[in-house]
Amino acid sequence: MQLATKFPFGGLILLLFVALGSGCSMLGTQAPGEYTAVPEISTPGPAGEAHSAAPGNLDTLGLVAYAASMQGKPYRTAGDSPSEGFDCSGLVQHVFGRFDLYLPRDAASMADALPPVSLSQVQAADLLFFNTQGHRYSHVGIYLGDGRFVHAPSPRTGRVIISAVDNQYWRQRVTGARRPGLMSYALSSSEGQSTRRR
Repeated sequence: MQLATKFPFGGLILLLFVALGSGCSMLGTQAPGEYTAVPEISTPGPAGEAHSAAPGNLDTLGLVAYAASMQGKPYRTAGDSPSEGFDCSGLVQHVFGRFDLYLPRDAASMADALPPVSLSQVQAADLLFFNTQGHRYSHVGIYLGDGRFVHAPSPRTGRVIISAVDNQYWRQRVTGARRPGLMSYALSSSEGQSTRRR
């Protein structure tokens, strides 16, 4: 399987992979490289700088930069805030919520609700899904580009990390991709605010 590594918005080729939502803890023994972290990413430009928008006017570069900034935040089962920690879907929901896109709370519901995209066409800010617990969509993350993703793997790692998608462990478990920026529906701000955590 080969993931796309070139994107239409210039030099930022990153892969943010947000992993392990409610019930996303990895079970069993740790596979070699399962949680191998790659060096911390830096993103160009000041925090308030305008960024290119993806289809659906999603601020892709801003979202990717914000997601990467969550690296090092603590892992917490059912967590959905930077101060208290994240699980995989909590991280995804929080990051997209910061950009006024309100997603369901668990990985399987996200996969059901969002439009699919081919793994060969994946772009930064897409979601990647993995089978880590015997369920097709038991793990989720945000694709950054350049073969990397940011995620909250499990209590074992204890924190949000950035890993290589091409790692054998993840490559063998990837089950699909979704593009939130192309959603055919969006939760209203009032509905989203009730579940949004900042």
